[in-house]
Amino acid sequence: MEVLNAIGIDVNRLLQQIVNFAILLLLLQMFLYKPVLRLLEERKERIRKGLEDAEKAKQALAGAQADYDRRMEEARKEAQAIIAQATQSADRAREQILAEARLEAQKVVDKAREEIEYERKRVLAELRQEVASLAVLAAGKVIHRELDESAHRKLIEDFLAESGKLN
Repeated sequence: MEVLNAIGIDVNRLLQQIVNFAILLLLLQMFLYKPVLRLLEERKERIRKGLEDAEKAKQALAGAQADYDRRMEEARKEAQAIIAQATQSADRAREQILAEARLEAQKVVDKAREEIEYERKRVLAELRQEVASLAVLAAGKVIHRELDESAHRKLIEDFLAESGKLN
C-alpha cells in the first residue's frame, strides 16, 4: 500500500471507486443491459418472423401465379373449344343453307321445265289449230269449192295425228 501511496494513488479512494464501479455495473446489468438485450432479442425475433412471413407470402404469390397461369390456360383452351365449336356450327349452317339453296334451285329449274313443256304443248296445239285452219283454207282454194269444214278439219287432224306418231 505504501507503494501505491508513493506513486500518488489513494487506496481508500481506489477501493471506493472499484466498489462504485461494481455497483454501477450491477445496476447497469439489472436496469439497462438486460432490457437492452431483451429489446434486441425481441427485434431479432420480429425480423425473423418478418422474413418467415415474407417467405410465406413469396410462396403464396408463386402459388397464386401458378393458379392464375393454370386458369388462363384453361380459359384459353375453353375459348379455342368455343371457337372450334362455332366454326363447326357455321360450317354445318353453311352446308345446310347450300343444300337448301340447291334444292330450291332444282325446284325452280323443274318448275321452269314444266312451264316450258306446258308452253311448248300449248304452242303446238295452237300451231296445229292454225295449220288445220290454213290447210282447210288452202284445200278449199285448191279444189275451188268449199267443202264441209268439219269433215275437212277431221281429215287434217287425222293427218297431223298420223304425222305426230311418225316423229
